[in-house]
Amino acid sequence: MADPKITLISLAKKIGERQLTISTGGNVSTKLPDGRIVITPSKEHKSISDLEVIDLSIIGPKGDLIDGSKPSVELPMHMAIYSALPEVSWVVHAHPPLAVAYASERILPEESPVESSKLRLALVGSEAPGSEALAKTVAAEAGKGNNAVLLEGHGVVVVSSNPNDAFLLLEELENLCKTDLARKLLRLSILR
Repeated sequence: MADPKITLISLAKKIGERQLTISTGGNVSTKLPDGRIVITPSKEHKSISDLEVIDLSIIGPKGDLIDGSKPSVELPMHMAIYSALPEVSWVVHAHPPLAVAYASERILPEESPVESSKLRLALVGSEAPGSEALAKTVAAEAGKGNNAVLLEGHGVVVVSSNPNDAFLLLEELENLCKTDLARKLLRLSILR
């Protein structure tokens, strides 16, 4: 079994390289079998793509910092999701440009009949980053079976039982937004 810290760093780098978040934005975590959480740190000085294992934060089951850097401000959201969904072991919060635009406009992208999607989408209103209100709201939506939650004016959160699916959900969400936007633009040009 791969070291979860190395897997987390690989996932964070991939998210950054694919431009699915801004350089110092976004956070990734995994819940270990013993209940500890490994999470990316507060991004005061490093891009998500430049993180190393030594930068990660290890958090105890009650939210206490066991080792590493100051954790992401979004730790309460990650912990709330893990508490509500014991089967989830990966949480990704990112800022993919089109998905953020859709979230900011309070619009969910529409699927077309030719798209095969594992996405189950929800949209939540604006809450302060790092707040308990945001944590509770996102965890509640994920608890309803939604694996991708758009946060108005903020970003997106995807949840999964493995890192590959978490990445694919994030990428699929951004691609769905691109396709939906293209369809809407084409409809406008045809109507002229």
